[in-house]
Order: sequence, then structure tokens, then C-alpha cells
Amino acid sequence: MDALKVKELILAMNYSTEEVPNQSFLLCSESESTIRLRLQELIDKHGITASIMVNGNTVWSKERILRNLRRIIRHGRLYDKNRPLYYPIGSLLRLPAGGDPILSKYFYSFLHLHCGSIAHYSIQGWIATYPTLGDLKEFFKKNEYGRPVREYIPWWMTDALNIVDAIERELFPLRSYIRAQKKPQYY
Repeated sequence: MDALKVKELILAMNYSTEEVPNQSFLLCSESESTIRLRLQELIDKHGITASIMVNGNTVWSKERILRNLRRIIRHGRLYDKNRPLYYPIGSLLRLPAGGDPILSKYFYSFLHLHCGSIAHYSIQGWIATYPTLGDLKEFFKKNEYGRPVREYIPWWMTDALNIVDAIERELFPLRSYIRAQKKPQYY
């Protein structure tokens, strides 16, 4: 870990102890799911770019991912050219060439590590598989394992579930509105 990342982490922990006066900031007494949400809040509030892990799993920044998602929504595609060029590699694989991806490496890592997708060799391979906003929406409805992305993420990974909920609100505003309005039915 370089000096800048250490400095960011120390700043985050200092901010967190100031926010909870007269109380020690002992994360070890809380559940992992609670810790993950608290760390995500700190990461987003203070713009921390250092990788922070809990039990070997990254805590993700919701704001960084949503900022990239909004840019993808504005452009309507994950690539900055209308139709990327493809280089064939063998008979089945093709990789795009030319132009820069709009999909950030951070969001790409989140997608292939936690959302039920394989890496597709690289970020360019992922973009070749899901080049448009419509393809990304279909992926969130049904990932590469045939399940909605939200159902794929374990319950204790609350930071990732929080991000997927926010992504679905952005991608499917009507469906999210209807789900929020639905009242539980008691029999």
C-alpha cells in the first residue's frame, strides 16, 4: 500500500471517530454486514479511492459506480464509438479495438467479481459482450448464471447489495417505483 492510500485510510478513520463523539469506533463488535455499510458510507462521504477490505473482500464505493453508470446512460453504450471495430482471435473470440471504454475499470471489476459475470478476458471483452445500455439492462435482469444480479450477491455483502439496488433504480425507474409502492398482502 503506498503512502497516499495509507493517508486516505487514516483520514477516513479520523473522520469516523469525530462523527461518533464519546464513543470508540470499534468495528470488531459489529456484524460484517453493518461494518460494510458504514465503511461504504465513509468511502463515499470522503471520496476515498484506496481499496478497503473486510475479511478479504473489497468494500465498494457506491458513488463511483453510480457516477460511471450515469455516464453510460447518457451515452447509451459502454463504448465511446458508435460501433467498435473487432479483431477476431480464433474462430469464436473477438476483441474490440479503437476508442476508449466508457465503462470504468472499477465498475468492470464490480461486475465480474460480484454480479455473476465472467471477466471475458478483459474490459474490452466485457464491452464486446454487452456493448449497449440495453445489453447492460438485460444483464441485470438475468446474469450469466441465469439469475437476477441482486439474487446472486450473498446477503452479508450489504455494500454490493446497496449498489445493485441503486443501479436497478437508475436502469429500471418504473419497476423500482412499482416495487416501492407495493404493499405487503396479509392473508
